[in-house]
Amino acid sequence: MADFIVFQCPQTGMNVQTHLEKQPKLQRRSFEAFTCPACTRVHFIDLATGRPMTQERY
Repeated sequence: MADFIVFQCPQTGMNVQTHLEKQPKLQRRSFEAFTCPACTRVHFIDLATGRPMTQERY
């Protein structure tokens, strides 16, 4: 079942909404590519948190 995820586009700062299947928090992160309707670029969304990938990844 897909969840409704809202995140802030790192390029425009706009709130973006999408339907992605959220996964329970795992030790290993799982990301999915998503074409952002706000800036038309591809962002990678963390399926456990619903947040976009940043350069400060751990």
